[in-house]
Amino acid sequence: MNIKKTLIIVLTAVLAFGLVACGENIDKDKIGIRGEITNLSQGQDNKVIFILVEGDLESDTAYDKTSVAITGKTKVIYKGNKKKLSKEDLKVGMKVEVVMEGPVRESYPVQADAKEVRVLE
Repeated sequence: MNIKKTLIIVLTAVLAFGLVACGENIDKDKIGIRGEITNLSQGQDNKVIFILVEGDLESDTAYDKTSVAITGKTKVIYKGNKKKLSKEDLKVGMKVEVVMEGPVRESYPVQADAKEVRVLE
């Protein structure tokens, strides 16, 4: 095999591994963040709500600041009694913990979709 073919194979492998690593997937039941809702905004389609959650990085959380999309598939519950809430019940100042799903769009703050939002207070 000549050097040119070897170089092409190596570069192709590096590129393939790089593309796979671009979007970090989240452990499906790990708490992504626990903190306070500091901002709430409506998406352009008026169906998705985005919340900005800020908290401390703890031993059981992955992030300290996250922009989270609340979609039609997101479960919103009150953690104390597991009562179902609607996304419209979410307010700035609430303490929440968020389980995220799918890829994380890596920026700061990270951006992800919420699988479940648990209202703590």
